Formats: sequence, C-alpha cells, structure tokens
Amino acid sequence: MEKTKEMLGKNSQVARLRKIVKQTKGSLVAGVILLILLFIASVGYEVVSSEQLESTMYLNQYRIGSKALTTAVQSYAVSANKLYYDAYMKELNIDKNRDIAWAGLEANNIKDYEWEELREIAALSDNLVPLEEEAMEAVAAGDVTAATEFVFGEEYSNTIQKINSLTDDVINRIQERLDFSKRMFLIIQIACAVAFLTGFVILTQQCLRAIKFSEQELLIPIIKVADQMVLLAEGNLHTQLDLKEDDSEVGNMVGAIRFMKDNMTAIIDEISYILEQMGQGNYLLKVEQNYVGEYIRIKNALNQIMDEMRETVSTIQDVAREIDSGSAQLAYAADDLATACTGQATEVSDLVNSLTALSDSIAYNEKEAEEAVKISNLASSTLIVGAQKMAELRDAMKDINQCSEQIIAVISAISDIGEEIGLLSLNASIESARAGEAGKGFAVVAEQVKKLAEASQNAVGQTSELIKRTVESVEVGTRISQEAAANMEEVQMGAEETTGRINSIVDKLKIEVESIAHINDSIGVVAGIVDNNSATSEETAAVSEQQKAQVESMVDMISKFKV
Repeated sequence: MEKTKEMLGKNSQVARLRKIVKQTKGSLVAGVILLILLFIASVGYEVVSSEQLESTMYLNQYRIGSKALTTAVQSYAVSANKLYYDAYMKELNIDKNRDIAWAGLEANNIKDYEWEELREIAALSDNLVPLEEEAMEAVAAGDVTAATEFVFGEEYSNTIQKINSLTDDVINRIQERLDFSKRMFLIIQIACAVAFLTGFVILTQQCLRAIKFSEQELLIPIIKVADQMVLLAEGNLHTQLDLKEDDSEVGNMVGAIRFMKDNMTAIIDEISYILEQMGQGNYLLKVEQNYVGEYIRIKNALNQIMDEMRETVSTIQDVAREIDSGSAQLAYAADDLATACTGQATEVSDLVNSLTALSDSIAYNEKEAEEAVKISNLASSTLIVGAQKMAELRDAMKDINQCSEQIIAVISAISDIGEEIGLLSLNASIESARAGEAGKGFAVVAEQVKKLAEASQNAVGQTSELIKRTVESVEVGTRISQEAAANMEEVQMGAEETTGRINSIVDKLKIEVESIAHINDSIGVVAGIVDNNSATSEETAAVSEQQKAQVESMVDMISKFKV
C-alpha cells in the first residue's frame, strides 16, 4: 500500500479520481443536508404560520367571547330584555369562547411573558364579573339606571378599554414574534434553496468532471491499452501506442508496455541472431541482452545449449579427424590388398598356364614314348625345367600364403576400424539427440557414418570368408606342389635311367598325366578363388575410397563449426 502511494504522482488518475469522488461526495452530502434544512425550514415556517393563525384566532375568539358577554350584559342593562340575559348565559355556560380560546392558547407555543399578559387580561375579565352580576341584579330589581351605571360606568369602561388594549398588544406581540420566526424560517428556506441550487450546480459540474475524466483519462486510455495488449498477445511488437508516458497509472502502464515491447524485441532479435549463427555453425556466442523475470531461464538455457554444443562439436571434430586418419589408412591398406591380390591372380594364371603346358607335354611324351630314347635328352632337360617350375610354384604358394596372412591382418584392422566407426556413429547419434532440433545435421552425419561402418563390416566379413577359403586352397596347392616337386625329383632321378626303364616311364607318365590333371583342376579352383579375392579387394578398396571421401566431407562439414 505504501509502495502504491509512493508511485502516485501529481498526474495520478487514482488521486485525481479520489479527489473528484471526495468532492462529489461532499457536494452530495451538503446537498442532502441543505435539502433536510430546507425541509425543516419549510415545515417550521408552516408550523409558525399555523401557530400564528391559531394564536390570532384564539385571541380573537377570546376577545369575541369577552365582547359578547359585555354586549349582552350592557344590552340587558339598557333594555332589560331577557333575550340578552339568555345570550349572556349562553355565552358563559354553553359557547364558552373564552375557555375554548384559553385552552387553544395553552396548546400553542405561547411564551411566558405573553402568558403574563394573558393572565392579566383574564384577571381584568374576572374583575368585570361582579359589576355584570350587580347590573343584572339591578335589572331584575327594575333599577335600569343603576344597572346602566354598573356596565357603562367609568370603571367598567376603563377595564374594557384596558382589556382590549392588552389584547391588541398581546396579539401584536405574538404576531411580531411569529412574523420574526416566519421571516427567519423564510430566510433559512431561501438560503437553503440558494445553497441547494449552488450545491446542485457544483454537483452537476463534479459529475460532468467525473464523466469527462472517466472518458478521457480512463475509458479511452484503457481501451487503447487493451488493444495494445491484444496486439502483444498476437505477437505484434511494432505497433505504436499513442499515449504519453507520465507518472499516472495509465502512464506507468504505457511505460511498462513500451519497456516490455522494447525488451521483448531486443530478446527476439538476439535469439534470432544467435539461432541463425548456430545454424551457420558459429557457436562462439554469448547472450548479452538484459533478460528479466522468467526470460532469465531462456538466457540460461541458450548459454547452456551453446556451451554443450561447443563441447559436443569439439568432440565430434576430434573424432572426425581420427576417423579421417583411420579411413586414409584403411584406404591405403585396401589398395595394397587389391594390388597383392592382383599379383596373386597373375602368378596363379602363370602357374595354370605352366601346368597346362606340362600336362600337354606329358601327354605328348606318353604318345611319343616309343621315341623316348631319341628324345631322352630333351625329356631330361624338360624335366629339369619342370622341376624349376615346381620350385617356383612352391615359392609362389609360400608367397600367396604370406600375402593371405597379411590380408587377414589388414581385414582384422579394417574390422576394428569399422567397429570404432560404428561406436563413433552411436556416440554422435546420442549427442545429436541431446542437442535436439539443432543436432539434426549431426544425426544425418552420424547415420551416414553408421551406414559406412555397416558396409565396411559387411565387406570385411565377405573378404574374410574369401581369404579363409583362399588360404585353405593355397594350403592344398602348397601340399600338392610339394608332392609334385617330390614326384618331379623322382622323375628327374628316373630320367637318368630312361633308356633302361622306358616302359616304366610310360606307366609313370600315365600316372603323372592323372596327377597333373588333378593339379590342374586344383590350380583352376585356386585361380578362381584368387580372382574372386582380387575382385573383392578392388571392391574393398573402392568402398574404402568412398568411405574416405565421405569422412573427408564430414570433416569439412564439422570444421565449419566455430567452437
């Protein structure tokens, strides 16, 4: 309450309205009081007028009763007519005008000094009774002259004159007193009427002021403020409020609305700018606007989001650089694997060609066994060459076996890298989910990395299976080549005895033809496996290159964020 009073300035609508209401109440109370006074004065005036009329009437009635007695007794004394005696007795005993008048005067507001005069008049009237009785006795005795002297004598006449004079004085005095009271009540009436009219005019002016104040100072500003609040509720912060800001209540509301509009506009502009910069990857920002009330929560939330996003993006950048480095190594390893597999395919193809030529040569030797003696020297040199080729085949098989072991190690490394990429993708998805709307871009990148990791794992699985089969085939080929080398040594040893054992050579040649055919088939299988390994290695290299390009693209994308 005290704070509200402190806020009320000289332009306060509340203070001004209270003043108008107070003045209006005062005028209304004064008008009611004046109206009551006017009513009292009017009633008093009527009462005084009625009292004046009644007092005058009763005094006149008293005088008429006295005069009626005097006239009747004088007429009876002069004429001795019994009618006048009856009239006297009638007035005295039946009409009793004096008694009625006296009782009426007692009921009126007669002053004490006036009662003294009235009692004096009554006493004088009572003093006339003995004279009137003597006059009537004289008339009854037939002495009219004596009766006349009693009621027309100096004493009786002086008393009657004094009674009339006193009666006139009392009537005049009562009339003057009541006239004065009437004048006072009339003056009060006129004063109250004038004051009431003046108060009514003032009250009318106060009502007009209150109406004008309510319309100009309250109704119109409140409507404008209400319209402004509706616009604010609709999100319109740029419509101007055509009211002045002062120390009044409406002025304070106008100031509060303008402050709220300016503050909200500044907050919205800052939030829009921050979100725009965040959308462009700039997180080196800080909320600087003066947030008040509940808006402080928005400020704290924005600062927390930017801090967490800076930390998250920084972590993703570090992980992306590590993935980029691992992808480059994976691409190089896959390229080396493809090159090694291609070399293996070439060597196996040469081996197949050599075995085919050897098979043809043995078949030819079988057909030309009869000429073996002639070409024994040539056969010996051919067997020497075959022994060398078998040695080369054995060495090539060893190389293939070593390359396969290296390929298995590379595939294992690729599998580990794929698992790490999958874990990184999972972490990126979790961080993007924590970031909410702002982390949708990271979610897309994380999903793409996850797909690449799954593709890498699938390729690694297929390559591992193929390499396993290749290793098994190479082990078979190695064993066969070793057996072939041993056989070739035996052939070479037997070639020295070709002349003596030509028939044995023919039999052995048949066996060798079958063995060479079997070796040729096995080598064909090995060649197919090696070709498949080569294609798989090339595909793995292509996937690795694609993965490396995508990781580089992700690194470029992440590097755009400023943290």
